[in-house]
Amino acid sequence: MKLLDQFSYSELKPVLSTEGMRALDKAAKEALAGGASAIEAGYGLMKQAGAALFEKVVETLDNFGIGKTPRSVAVFVGGGNNGGDGLVLAKLLIEAGIPCTTYSLAAANKFQNEAKMALDDFALAGGRLILYSPTAESLSQAGTAPRTPRFADFDLIVDCMLGNGAHGELRELYAAAVRDIAASNIPVVAADAPTGYDSQEHVRREPCTRACETLLFGFPRLDAYTREGGPTFGEASVASLGYPAGTVAQFNENTFLATESLIPQILPERDDWGDKRAQGCAMIVAGSGDMPGAAALCTQAALRSGAGLVTLASPDAIMPVLQAKLSEPVFCNLQDMSGQDGDTVDDRATALSPAHIPQILEKASHNQALAIGPGIGSAECTRDAVIEILPQVKCPTVIDADALNAIATLNKTSASPASGAASFLHSIASAAVLTPHRREFERLFGALPTNDIDIPNLLRGIARHTKKAILLKGAPTFVASPDGRVFIVPAHNSGLAKGGSGDVLTGIITALLAQGLPTCEAAVLGALLHQKAGHTAREKLGAFSMLPSDVIDALPQAFGR
Repeated sequence: MKLLDQFSYSELKPVLSTEGMRALDKAAKEALAGGASAIEAGYGLMKQAGAALFEKVVETLDNFGIGKTPRSVAVFVGGGNNGGDGLVLAKLLIEAGIPCTTYSLAAANKFQNEAKMALDDFALAGGRLILYSPTAESLSQAGTAPRTPRFADFDLIVDCMLGNGAHGELRELYAAAVRDIAASNIPVVAADAPTGYDSQEHVRREPCTRACETLLFGFPRLDAYTREGGPTFGEASVASLGYPAGTVAQFNENTFLATESLIPQILPERDDWGDKRAQGCAMIVAGSGDMPGAAALCTQAALRSGAGLVTLASPDAIMPVLQAKLSEPVFCNLQDMSGQDGDTVDDRATALSPAHIPQILEKASHNQALAIGPGIGSAECTRDAVIEILPQVKCPTVIDADALNAIATLNKTSASPASGAASFLHSIASAAVLTPHRREFERLFGALPTNDIDIPNLLRGIARHTKKAILLKGAPTFVASPDGRVFIVPAHNSGLAKGGSGDVLTGIITALLAQGLPTCEAAVLGALLHQKAGHTAREKLGAFSMLPSDVIDALPQAFGR
């Protein structure tokens, strides 16, 4: 098991803002130059970027070309450094014998510094720069004659026109090129950012290239994974460049990209000589008369996620349903014991209530982790029970679903909106992971930003104030740690957008906490396992038909068997 703060920048990549990436690029060139020409150092980085882009293009051709030969590529370049990356790519394609046509939206005399060096090397390799014109109808034999591309000739288009840092509306020539590319229906790979995406305002302008894949140079940018940018960037991947580690540290914004490659490294180690208690004991407080299935899903997920012993605490009246469905957990029948003092005994109650608290706390004292919330409902007695239980729990806790909604009701009696819930969470001494979806989050803490780009800093502040890890479910998923780190789990799977998926995630995280993972690691790893199992279920059954129970069935593959 490896904690997240033990990873190097090459293993766990920091996510940089547009401004941060440009500042890093400038500082890296100066550091690499060592007093010599920063342009030469910059061209070295450009050649690395172009080489990585070449590998991505070949990979994409293999995926889309399906053995077709010869395969043909159109590279669209602008006059800046993004265009220089494209010229390095075009040179490598020529040298590899892959037919390549290079269209420029800038005259040759507009290329400067590193981009000019790339143009010179491109020409030495036999490359010919063709000025792009959306209106020309014939091809001149001159080396830089305008030409309207015949898209039927190409298997792939590479967008190297503007890249990261573009701002504002496109000039008409660029807009025309983007419209022509869009009309072609040919797959597009974008270099650093699709043309038309405003990386400073973090919005998609129209027209805008819609890439099937985007290769990000150096480090991830949040734009590629947000709801605003994700559909435009397509599948984003990152090409590592030779940035000095010390320079990178100066621009670390404490936000990181968490991908499935981390799973085997964060997984807790199994003790083959240990008994079931050595593998972790987890307790699930879940279910009500209307939602017994939430308890079953959460419990099954915890059982599939490595916990040695799982206890399910649910109201007595729904236990027959759960016991008929589940055979592996220990059952804690929550009974109303108020009759001991002469009150009417109602052992058939279907909701969590304050009368159940002694049972829950006694059982929780024998467990290494607790989950509370899935399917417990919104009855007033349930809300009261949640508020009373949480400050008394000693073990790490996952607070989910209706437990979050119960805490949110404290805002109604607080002096200012959202302060009641935040203050209550701050007062809880035990470690905890909150797992809200967006609506639950807003009930707790107020409105989310309209643009996902602003979510990390908001979550960072709330996690620090409440001293709790926060996992904001969605596409993408964000995990904020109380120490200020934020992790982005890039995911978009409509098959997971179904009732019960969150219950499965809660079960996974609870089992990981029981096995000794800290809250942030458990939340990040839980989200990654949930995502990976969801992809497996989707591949097998499709997004329309897959169910949360299918995600549980796919967990063995997600864990690597």
